[in-house]
Amino acid sequence: MRVCSSCAEMGEKIQTKSKKSNKKKKKSKRRRTSRTEEKVLANNYGRKIREEREDRELTMEELANMMNEKTSVIQKVEQEELKPDQSLAGKISKKLGLDLYVNPKVSDYDDTSSGDSRAATLGDVADIKK
Repeated sequence: MRVCSSCAEMGEKIQTKSKKSNKKKKKSKRRRTSRTEEKVLANNYGRKIREEREDRELTMEELANMMNEKTSVIQKVEQEELKPDQSLAGKISKKLGLDLYVNPKVSDYDDTSSGDSRAATLGDVADIKK
């Protein structure tokens, strides 16, 4: 036990054997880092989604039901009012065979877009009644 100098005068110092741990040190988990470049949302992602959906003759409601999403989310993504996060983009990619997130160095990505860069919020998908 460690105590201050004035409290140490009140007691006796007891010698103890130093405890060496025989336990093996746990290896620290290394965070897996991606060796690929960070991917960005492709240009005209909404148009690409809409065209592929229409080519497959699906309505927004049908696509939304297939992905367990609300129709309003699909509508806002197609109109590029909402940028899909990695999870939603993955669902869309799986159902429509599109790559929405691309490597900016090897694609036609333009980082000068002035679109809304925020993530989806509850207000984006909820119908607020007044």
